Amino acid sequence: MEHFMNLVLIKNIYIGIPMAALICYLFLLFCFLNVAEKSSEVRDLKAILSALLSWTGGAVLMRLQISPGIQFWYHVSLMGLFTIPILIYDFLFHYLDIRGKDRFLYGCMAVTVSAVLLNVFTGCILPPPEVQIMANGGISYHYHAKTGIWLLAAAEIFLLVYVTLLAHKKIGEQLEYRKKLGPLLIGTLLIMGGNILCVMPWSGDFPFDTLGGVGMAVCFVYIIYKQYLFSFSMRATTGAVYLIAVVVAFLPMIILEPNIDHVIGQTDSFTKQFITVFVVLQCLWMVLVMSYARKWLERILYQKKKHIVESLVEFQDMAASILNKKELYQKIRSTVSSAVPDSYARIFEKRDDHFVECTADGDRVLDTEEEARLRSFCGTGGIHKKPEIAVFKYDDKIYGFLYVELHRKNRLIYDEADCIRQIANSVSGALKNISAYEKVYQVSIHDELTGLYNRSYCSEFIKNLDIKEHPTGMIYLDMDNFKLYNDLYGEETGDQILRWSASQVQNLCSDKMSVFRVGSNEFLIIAEESRKEILLSFARLIQNTILEQKEDKPKVIQPITFSIGIAWDKNMAESARKLFRQARRAAFYAKGNGKNHIEVYEKSFEGQEQSREKGYEQVTPTIFALMAAVDAKDSFTFEHSENVSGYAMKLAAKMGLPKDDIQTAKVAGLLHDIGKIGIPESILKKKGKLTDEEYEVMKTHVENSIEMIHFLPNMNYVIPAVLSHHERYDGKGYPGGVKGTDIPLLGRILAVCDSFDAMVSRRAYKDALSVEYAIGELEKGKGTQFDPDVAEAFIELIEEDPSFQVKAS
Repeated sequence: MEHFMNLVLIKNIYIGIPMAALICYLFLLFCFLNVAEKSSEVRDLKAILSALLSWTGGAVLMRLQISPGIQFWYHVSLMGLFTIPILIYDFLFHYLDIRGKDRFLYGCMAVTVSAVLLNVFTGCILPPPEVQIMANGGISYHYHAKTGIWLLAAAEIFLLVYVTLLAHKKIGEQLEYRKKLGPLLIGTLLIMGGNILCVMPWSGDFPFDTLGGVGMAVCFVYIIYKQYLFSFSMRATTGAVYLIAVVVAFLPMIILEPNIDHVIGQTDSFTKQFITVFVVLQCLWMVLVMSYARKWLERILYQKKKHIVESLVEFQDMAASILNKKELYQKIRSTVSSAVPDSYARIFEKRDDHFVECTADGDRVLDTEEEARLRSFCGTGGIHKKPEIAVFKYDDKIYGFLYVELHRKNRLIYDEADCIRQIANSVSGALKNISAYEKVYQVSIHDELTGLYNRSYCSEFIKNLDIKEHPTGMIYLDMDNFKLYNDLYGEETGDQILRWSASQVQNLCSDKMSVFRVGSNEFLIIAEESRKEILLSFARLIQNTILEQKEDKPKVIQPITFSIGIAWDKNMAESARKLFRQARRAAFYAKGNGKNHIEVYEKSFEGQEQSREKGYEQVTPTIFALMAAVDAKDSFTFEHSENVSGYAMKLAAKMGLPKDDIQTAKVAGLLHDIGKIGIPESILKKKGKLTDEEYEVMKTHVENSIEMIHFLPNMNYVIPAVLSHHERYDGKGYPGGVKGTDIPLLGRILAVCDSFDAMVSRRAYKDALSVEYAIGELEKGKGTQFDPDVAEAFIELIEEDPSFQVKAS
């Protein structure tokens, strides 16, 4: 062994540099030796390392003067040297996806191999070096360059410039590729420069060529490890294990080397047998060591990578089924913590024009300084360069990123960085799924018309709400006169009123309130508030805003109001569902006690009932007082109203209407003309025909009636009939010009009854007409002024009782 070390280090110190280059490339080749990857980049890298190994290995064996001799190993080294640049260019073309250059590279390779083979036989390029023994026993190598070497060097330089320009054009402004591939260009220049220096007359014996090879090895390690060109952490383990195995396998030879001359000098049969047995045992020893090294290596690599892979696979399996961002982000944190030791995952989400950090405790808005730093970082492209940062991106938009904060000194290994990238890729797909699901889910829980939460979601919300644990108050809003709006102005106007009202309520609500549409014209507010005074104050705010707000308000004659019920006391409701029913009942009583009214639920509400008949009985004195007031101005109105009321009841009954509608017909008949109290007596009692101006004034009695009915408690239900009793079936009536069956049925009934009584009754401006004449007019008016079915039913009613007299029922 002493002899070997002397040869390598003492007598010829310059062989240490080629030996260092050889060990570097042997290590790098071993790193990729156990890799079964099929990518062209890995194959090209192995080819480059093989050529580098051929070059440096040939140089070392040449300097060691190993059989079959200096010339043989020199030509092996030269073949490796001249093919290195071409193999590097092939790697670049594959890595950058530069196509159409295969024939060019094949041609260059063919020319290079031909030139080296020509040099073997003629020495026309660079003949083998001249070996000189120095005074100290060292060996010196002198090269004698021929013209051919300069021509070949010029061709190599031209080729290097050409390939560099192609790569520059392909890479463009992508700094990431420049950082990864730039060192390859530097390494190639180091090799070329070192070899050119070797053939210079003044270079002496210093091995500039293999020193450049060491520089290339450093460049390789840099781009693989620092720039993550390939996974290196596990491969470095592979290379180290195999390199150690080779050293161990050659130990017997190194130990035997000092005595080999003495042993070989003996020629007896025992010596020959000894050498034979030794060689066989050495081969078996090498096989055993390499086999053990391989198994040991596989066990190390498997254990080291297993945990990362298992964590990643588990995350990818779960990410595909997660439909909630909070759950997804929590899974990211736990996976990163498991796969990357001593780290913490921070998640940033882009919202509009700023970023927020999504923490386990909720979203954290970045301060101005943090936001500015992050914007600057993103603007310079840093977000794509750092291995500890992975972007969430889909549909060509960045939605956020994952930042893995390391709480350790050593940096990320390749597999950890790759795990982070793959997590981000899975998250990008999961976020796209969540976004699609959220859109569908939001549509499913929102009311299409108003944009509020719908009834089904309200039921789910209430089911999951624990009012014992969380302070809760409910405000139930029931729109007054909604049926009237639909009947008089059509469903489109009704929808506009609902949308406008919903937007007003939604705008008033805070983040701690949820608003639902729970019926055709009913809204519910669930607030994180159980103090009665605050809920009552908020209900009044809604009430006043709806009345006073004019912007974008649908144009209807009647004011838009709500009957509002409030429930707040958890001691009176054992569940959220019970609290909801209490708020709804309170709204019901608010509606019964007058429009635009607020009721707070009390226990006394339990078991109470209201009906239309009872509501009518409550306001009967007021109705007759109003009719008397009208009668004071026009003596015909009181009797006329009672007559119409009686006719309407009988006609509604004949047409098979339910009891409530018959009651409505009765009350509507009494109230249909009370608005005449606001018409001047000169018009009411005029004996001649009204002028156009006077007729327009007379028509306002309908709107006057509605205004007065609006303030009668529990009388909403008669408004559609009263408002439409002057509409015509052909659409030429007033006040709305409603046509056909769009006119409320009770309004069509009142129109027939009102016209019939007007014809058969005496007025100041005319005498009473006969029943027969009135029937004839009803026949003529079918389909124009009157609903044909209603008019026919009324005629049948008269014909069934020839002695039919106008009576109040």
